[in-house]
Amino acid sequence: MAREAGVSLETASRVLNESYEVKEGTGAKVHEAMSRMGYVPNELARGLKARKSVAIGMIMKNLSDPFAASAIKAAQEVARANGYILILASSGGYADLERSEIENLIGRQVDGLLISPIGSPRSNFNDIIPLGLPVVTLDQPIRDGDYDSVMINNRLSAKGAVQHLLNHGYHRIVAVATRPYLHTSSERIAGYREAMKRAVLEPRICLVESEELLTAQWLSENLFYRHSPDAMICMNWVCTMLTLRGMKQVRKRLGTDLAFLSFDDFELAGMLDPSLSAVRQPADALGAQAARLLFDRIKGKDKNKRRSIVLPTELILRESCGCNHSS
Repeated sequence: MAREAGVSLETASRVLNESYEVKEGTGAKVHEAMSRMGYVPNELARGLKARKSVAIGMIMKNLSDPFAASAIKAAQEVARANGYILILASSGGYADLERSEIENLIGRQVDGLLISPIGSPRSNFNDIIPLGLPVVTLDQPIRDGDYDSVMINNRLSAKGAVQHLLNHGYHRIVAVATRPYLHTSSERIAGYREAMKRAVLEPRICLVESEELLTAQWLSENLFYRHSPDAMICMNWVCTMLTLRGMKQVRKRLGTDLAFLSFDDFELAGMLDPSLSAVRQPADALGAQAARLLFDRIKGKDKNKRRSIVLPTELILRESCGCNHSS
């Protein structure tokens, strides 16, 4: 290729590895020669030479969640803009699998990690992170971990959503959540409790250990029969989907038999009848901001202490909560 471009091997190597500045015209000659010859750089070989993998790892709890999909897409775009690939893994919300996947990515010698931790007491991976490997967490900080983080205020967001239902005059508001050991679940339930306590109302909480237990029979026995709710807030997208399915099976009508609000917005929420009110997380911004923080660390641009960025959520008011909005 160097011969095809009419340059020395050393100059061609500099252009390929972007290790030194070369004249603009010289670089163009090398790239034109690469195109004519169909040359594709061997990223693995380049990474070994530079002691970099040119890859980052990203671990999310639930890859089927629209929130996760949006965050991943945004992070991948930032990685691509920096000349990196993104290697994806899922913890499934389980501490053992989370730790195993982190070890697998470290074994692939990624240059940095984006982690959405499950946040349970068993979620502890500080001891397996190599010294100097950049790590940024999404959703929450890690206890005893000196990592950058990008998150929302789950407690405040849930509290505001419940307060909106209270403002409509609902008093028997039930909160539905799964996996109470997750940081996001516990914080959102805490926000719900604070709003109900402020209104001097009894908290009505339905918690299940896993999504598989959230069946129509369970909803009928533990939610509708026991609590007779006039409103409901589901604390994540999976809860919302399963609860809506269960409501249909037990012939409970959304917006008629009870008001409904989802923590997590999704693409079809505005197309339901009635349209679904929801707390919208800035998933794109969370993914992109976390990736930008990670590349700042990888490139040594920021050597300051840990940074914690909190992004705002938005309460999308549609019809299911009692509003007449449709969007």
